[in-house]
Amino acid sequence: MPKKSGLKTSKVRWKKTRSEHWCKRNSLIFCSFVLLICAIFVRFIQIFAEWMTSLFLTYTKIQQQSQKHELSCQESEEIIYTWSSLKNIQLSFYSTPSYIVAWWDVMLSRYIWTLGKREWYDRIFREWNYNPLNEFENCKSDNCLLFLNLESLFSEPDNDIPYWWFDFRSNPRNIETLLQYRQDKPLVLALTNNHFANWWYQWLTITKDLLDKHDIGYVWAGLTQEESREIFIWNNNDIKFCLGAYSYDGKSARIRGGLVYWNGINEEEIKSDLQKMKGMKCDVKIISLHRWTEYRFSPNNWQRDLAHSLIDSWADLILWGHSHIPWEFEIYNGKYIFYSLGNFLFDQSWWKRENWGWYGYFYDADLKRNNVPTYISMLIWLKFERNLMRWIDIKLDQIEFSSTTDGLFSIVWEKTRNNLLEIINLTNQNF
Repeated sequence: MPKKSGLKTSKVRWKKTRSEHWCKRNSLIFCSFVLLICAIFVRFIQIFAEWMTSLFLTYTKIQQQSQKHELSCQESEEIIYTWSSLKNIQLSFYSTPSYIVAWWDVMLSRYIWTLGKREWYDRIFREWNYNPLNEFENCKSDNCLLFLNLESLFSEPDNDIPYWWFDFRSNPRNIETLLQYRQDKPLVLALTNNHFANWWYQWLTITKDLLDKHDIGYVWAGLTQEESREIFIWNNNDIKFCLGAYSYDGKSARIRGGLVYWNGINEEEIKSDLQKMKGMKCDVKIISLHRWTEYRFSPNNWQRDLAHSLIDSWADLILWGHSHIPWEFEIYNGKYIFYSLGNFLFDQSWWKRENWGWYGYFYDADLKRNNVPTYISMLIWLKFERNLMRWIDIKLDQIEFSSTTDGLFSIVWEKTRNNLLEIINLTNQNF
């Protein structure tokens, strides 16, 4: 009898313990759910309060001005427009969006500059020429950042010899091409790439001074180690964007007159910069990488592993270049990795030909033959919004392709576009 009693007691204790665990677990779930509902409610109240404040301030201004009889026609129109807009506004779960429009390699030397000297330096984006950026209607001066990789520094003397090896020296007057492209929008250039050490030391200072003069941002190698480690920051619509650029394995080099530094692709150092960005309270942490296989459509395992590792270490967006042709991209843990966007502006349109050995090629329906697509530009439009929970949502909103011949852009027609989308695994997307 005692044995049975002890067994019964242990069963009761076991049931009681299990019941307590069940209560604790469900209490945690219930508390988490309540906290989530409270956070949503608080955010809703915040948005509603901001709307009501704007409404009240506008109404007060109308009352004050009407009492003083000092309301001009222009002020009346502005207030009436604001008042009607506020009355009809819908409460949104998202903040005002910000955009990044990215292309990749820009080279303003060699044959590009040969034609520039012949037809003048503003030939590419003259008013009657096609500018692919105009396809992005929502890209305005106050909410849109343009990103490019500049492979040719500005220098005197320049190089205008067509297709002459890797001597990328651009005349300073070619800055007009970048100014016409960006119009009134902010532009940032990555200068950390494998052609960084092709130039004289003083050309770096010429380039830096020229970009500063025209308010063009840059992430680059530098004249000091501290300068090379600087992170580019863009604040827009309550979102803080931070960008770091890296290329190959280098640290420093003495190039024709002085010592220069740049950020090599070192996984631990990049992760250290990501921690730095996190400490700076960056909402969007962008990593630009320039290295590895050229003229292929797919990344290798090393590239994928590195990109995944950086995403796991708080990177929000990875832009990879150096291939000179558009590559596939992927979404890893909800974050975009673009392995190559191809050339933006380069004198490689002579590669409109059949496949060279192991180079990647596709069927160009416009030209009716297989080609290595070094003359095809892939432009991406990314949308960033802060949601109700104050998190940042990133969406690939649009992709555009354009073709270049002698440095001038033209539209890529539907069949050729579809062939490219199939190669980069985008056939099921609405682009």
